[in-house]
Amino acid sequence: MTALIKGETGEWEMVIGMEVHAQVISNSKLFSGSATDFGAEQNTQVSFVDAAMPGMLPVLNKFCVEQAVRTGLGLNAQINKKSVFARKNYFYADLPQGYQISQFEDPIVGKGEIEIDLADGTTKKIGITRLHLEQDAGKSIHDQHPTKSFVDLNRSGSALMEIVSEPDISSPEEAAAYLSKIRMILRYLGTCDGNMEEGSMRADVNISVRKLGDKLGTRAEVKNVNSLKAVQSAIEFEVERQIDIIEGGGQIVQETRLWDPAKMETRSMRSKEEAHDYRYFPDPDLLPLVLEDGLVESIQSALPELPDQKKHRFMSDYGLSLYDSSVLIAERARAEYFETVTNDNDPKLAANWVINELLGALNK
Repeated sequence: MTALIKGETGEWEMVIGMEVHAQVISNSKLFSGSATDFGAEQNTQVSFVDAAMPGMLPVLNKFCVEQAVRTGLGLNAQINKKSVFARKNYFYADLPQGYQISQFEDPIVGKGEIEIDLADGTTKKIGITRLHLEQDAGKSIHDQHPTKSFVDLNRSGSALMEIVSEPDISSPEEAAAYLSKIRMILRYLGTCDGNMEEGSMRADVNISVRKLGDKLGTRAEVKNVNSLKAVQSAIEFEVERQIDIIEGGGQIVQETRLWDPAKMETRSMRSKEEAHDYRYFPDPDLLPLVLEDGLVESIQSALPELPDQKKHRFMSDYGLSLYDSSVLIAERARAEYFETVTNDNDPKLAANWVINELLGALNK
């Protein structure tokens, strides 16, 4: 159901799409053998490749490719047997090469969809546009010296999956439900730990508003939002900001904005780049990636039961409500524990005990 916002000139609807950046669970980086442990001493997990020393060549990590395929299958998405790595050119102090190796026209994963569960007991399908593999940048640190910034390249070259949604999300609650479901699927699959506090999963949120039935409005992108609560708050603020501007006779500028959790507002960061600004071209150091025959089928056959499959099975086999099933499948270990408790016992009684008694005690 579309959430409508009442403005001075009538009702508005919000149109939201999300780009989720998920760090791949892997012992080494996407194009080098460097370790990926979180919290290691600064600049101790940096090879010559990660530091972009002259003459260094990237070598693709097969396990990261398998993790991307696994994730694509978990998103009910098309797996592309052939994909191409491209150079995305831009300058940051913590991007030593001056470009990021990413995928553009030919990503490893194409269209898919997931199901989100809403508070009113309904479900909604959200389309997935694509998933592509790319390397992460390093990290600039600005708060350790009054006049200097420091650069930590430990994260440089770590494998990221960028999961891009269709603009099918139409409220802050749906956005949080979508992010929560993506996180759940990744954790079930073991392809990303979903730890938003450590930055291993973060979201860019594209937000626009329009009068009901009108064409799409100009969107603003809010970068690197790192919690479910922040996603909801950023959308609520941004929607009000855009409506106020339009109703005041102004125009929305297509730009990238940052969420400030202290002031609870978004602020302008830079004008929004388009694809041509990055001058994408196929990386000359990397051949097109062609998946060997049987790889996708072998990964598919080893997939665990995924959250939605488990939820529907709990509802059909155990007679549980959508709400109870959704709470139980939120963590894979919790769902497995519930099934152990149920065994030959009454499923509804077991569900009530796990949800109310056990989770209540754990929260305390």
